[in-house]
Amino acid sequence: MKKKIQMEIIELMKSGQKEELEITRYIFSLIQKEEKDKNIELKDSEVIQVLKKAIKRNQDSLTQYKLADRQDLASREEREIEIIKKYLPAELSESEVKEIIRKSIQETGAESIKDLGKVLGLVKKNHGDEIDMSVASKLVKESLS
Repeated sequence: MKKKIQMEIIELMKSGQKEELEITRYIFSLIQKEEKDKNIELKDSEVIQVLKKAIKRNQDSLTQYKLADRQDLASREEREIEIIKKYLPAELSESEVKEIIRKSIQETGAESIKDLGKVLGLVKKNHGDEIDMSVASKLVKESLS
């Protein structure tokens, strides 16, 4: 995945798409920073986690900019989110997530909201890269209530 981003930077430099190049370089710098901090080469699943954190940070900023009526900054955050999502694997549909949660609840024997952590742990372990965990958490709470 990291190689894909590097190749994309080269292509963007050749094509002269300055805004997208700047954002893609920013994404790559986040990955490099994480590698430097941990002193390891990140696996694809770890790169995905870095990108998901970046999206969450951007979504938080987007909310704040919209509250402050700063559409110029909000549109920039939306553009960054759009570009970052391009590198993430496609997330499962809500019906697929519900089915995974149903199976996880059966597998763990969860009966009440107290078992939320067990169920979410299993979901994250098996499908963490392809499921938005905030959506999964909401669906598990609904199922266990």
